[in-house]
Amino acid sequence: MSEKSKEERLLEYEKEYLERLEKEGKLKPEQKQISEEVRKEMTVEEAEKVQAEAASQVQAASAAEKNKKEFDAEVAKIRAELKLLKEMAVLTDQLESLKKDLKKSPKKKTTKKKSTPKRKTTKKKATKKKSTPKRKTTKKKATKKKSTPKRKTQRK
Repeated sequence: MSEKSKEERLLEYEKEYLERLEKEGKLKPEQKQISEEVRKEMTVEEAEKVQAEAASQVQAASAAEKNKKEFDAEVAKIRAELKLLKEMAVLTDQLESLKKDLKKSPKKKTTKKKSTPKRKTTKKKATKKKSTPKRKTTKKKATKKKSTPKRKTQRK
């Protein structure tokens, strides 16, 4: 059953009930009219309530949409600010490291010695000695000589 049919049935039942009460003498005709007016006012009030609820729902939806747009704009703004803060943090770290490098360098002010190229050693040209005439020697028995220790020469 639909709601309209229920309302219609209730109205019909109420009318019949009021007519019965009027026939029995328990209700005056004036009171019957008053109850009908009250019923009409109640239906108008209910309609106004429904209309007010619908209007409030529409307002709430539009407010929610507006709030969502504002929220999204705020989120975008905060994200951009966060990005800038991250960049600033990176740049600050770089600046700090450069400051540390500058502070360290005066304390360790050492100059590197220039490496001098090694002198090239020139090879002496081998000159041929003039051959002298060999003397004739008599043959002697070969004797072993004591070996003399070799001297160590230091090279500079």
